[in-house]
Amino acid sequence: MVRLPDPGPQWRSVLARVPAPSGGRIFVVGGWVRDLLLLGPFALGADIDLVTDGDLESWARATAHVFGSDVRIEPGFLTARTDVAGEGGRILRIDMARFRREVYDLPGMLPRVSPGTMEEDAGRRDFSMNAVFLEWSSAKKAFVRIVDPANGLEDIRQGRIRPLREETFREDPTRLLRWARLSVRLGLSDDLSMARALEKAIGTPDLWDRVGGARVFREFERLWREPDPLGVTERLFSCRIMETLTGMPALSRIRRFRLRRWLGFRALLEELDPKVAGPESLDREMFFLALLFGLPRGRFRKAAERLGLGERLRGRLERAIYDPSGWPFRRFTIGLEEETGRDYGRMMTFADRLDMTRVLLLVLTGRESDKEFWRQYVARERWAPPLIGGETLLEYPTIPPSMRGAVLAEMRDLQRTGLLTDAGSALRWLERKISEEFP
Repeated sequence: MVRLPDPGPQWRSVLARVPAPSGGRIFVVGGWVRDLLLLGPFALGADIDLVTDGDLESWARATAHVFGSDVRIEPGFLTARTDVAGEGGRILRIDMARFRREVYDLPGMLPRVSPGTMEEDAGRRDFSMNAVFLEWSSAKKAFVRIVDPANGLEDIRQGRIRPLREETFREDPTRLLRWARLSVRLGLSDDLSMARALEKAIGTPDLWDRVGGARVFREFERLWREPDPLGVTERLFSCRIMETLTGMPALSRIRRFRLRRWLGFRALLEELDPKVAGPESLDREMFFLALLFGLPRGRFRKAAERLGLGERLRGRLERAIYDPSGWPFRRFTIGLEEETGRDYGRMMTFADRLDMTRVLLLVLTGRESDKEFWRQYVARERWAPPLIGGETLLEYPTIPPSMRGAVLAEMRDLQRTGLLTDAGSALRWLERKISEEFP
């Protein structure tokens, strides 16, 4: 006997409001069930997968009506989705589907979907632990039984991840990225059949040819939200998954260093009010800059295409890495240090002449001791252009060269606080300061 789990107060409240489908039952399946059984209700995320053997469309519309939310129905895939409000205004996603069977006409392509049985629905999934069903009773407001057609409960007990068939990764190569995320986050061991499935996929020359970039990119968006994104990336390299995808055979020492730098900088930003600067707005640029910086331009373009980088993102990264005309000094950190002597005031001035992607590249390639400086810069969502440039200070020879950066930095602080509002007020302030401190 397996004890039926408690979904916790938030999800119990949500499930209690989901109406019973016409002529069918409600089951919860997938990662939500896996995490509940492995880690308990407080480890559950913000989305849940519900399946039924009843009428999907009427059930989805009735569910959305109960929550006062919109619903999106995909008849061709026999799925529906609605977002509802959880505790504290948190948005929870309810994915609904009919029991389905799938047929892959060609590996890597999206499958053809048709109504099926619970056993067929379990069989179409990736790993055994994601094919455990919990039946929910709308009348009793509780789970009433566990159904385990793929023997996933034993794998959950053993902390083991097992593919349901050796072809699982060839059918959908994005499952390789999912496997890396799950195995690192949950500390799972591999079943022997996993090694065979991985070997079969890695040895397929055209593995990714029919996989759209958008599908790959969605998996990488999930990757950098993982608790240990560097560990997942290392797993992708060590198992040659990244090589099959991008042609990059190993995670070099310097790439690992840049990824650690990105994570450290993100941790600094997380200490700030998210209304000022949220790290999620910078994760894409910093992750892909850390990963792809240093590649020859042709390999960069091929990797960016395979990773599903959109045209605008790809363009920003390529210009920052390969276009020297966009830098007001010789490229990257060495040039910035030579131009400014690492004087913070002058560094601020030069940074204001860069786009944000180039600033982030400086964060990744610069000194560890400068991280706090760049955090303050980025957190203010770019300081406004200076009212007076450093060139103006050269017209006042009484200012010692060693003090010019400090004077400029003080002027910028007054500008940011609104005490200096235009070039005229800045010039008056400068002349007053010179007369008092540098006569």
